[in-house]
Amino acid sequence: MARGEMRTKAHAIAYWFLPERAAREAFSREIGGLARQFGSPLFAPHVTIFIAPGNSRAPVEVLREFGPLNIELTIHSIRFSEQFTKTLFVQFETNRALQQLGDAIWKASGAGDRYFIDPHLSLLYAKLPPETKQRLADKIGLPFREVCFTSIYAMRCARPTTTAIEVERWKLLAP
Repeated sequence: MARGEMRTKAHAIAYWFLPERAAREAFSREIGGLARQFGSPLFAPHVTIFIAPGNSRAPVEVLREFGPLNIELTIHSIRFSEQFTKTLFVQFETNRALQQLGDAIWKASGAGDRYFIDPHLSLLYAKLPPETKQRLADKIGLPFREVCFTSIYAMRCARPTTTAIEVERWKLLAP
């Protein structure tokens, strides 16, 4: 994709749920190591809980409606896919409290379409052969099974995000 093609893509507001500090640091080390190994982009470890159109209610206003958060997710497995933003990822078990939070953000944002959360935390964004992804998935070992998520960020991004350049252009809108 040429550098200018992102302008033709729709922009969205992605609401990310970030893990507490110790888990965030562990995931960041894993993401950083994989990024160095494959020359791929760095990004904050997160679970996407809602994606709103770029013209929906301002994220600062949406997030003002939420107090302290603390939702624990259980790791199900390490997986991979053909999707760029799910090259290699930690799949969490579905969680009712997380979906309720996503639904609350959906309502607060004024967006039209509901978003069903597939709770996962990506570790790598890259185009790799399936054998390489399988080898990496088999090698990943995390020091915990449960992860506590405590903060929400709103990010401006291209939808869908399909290249490293688009990842590098993500912009923080509200912590």
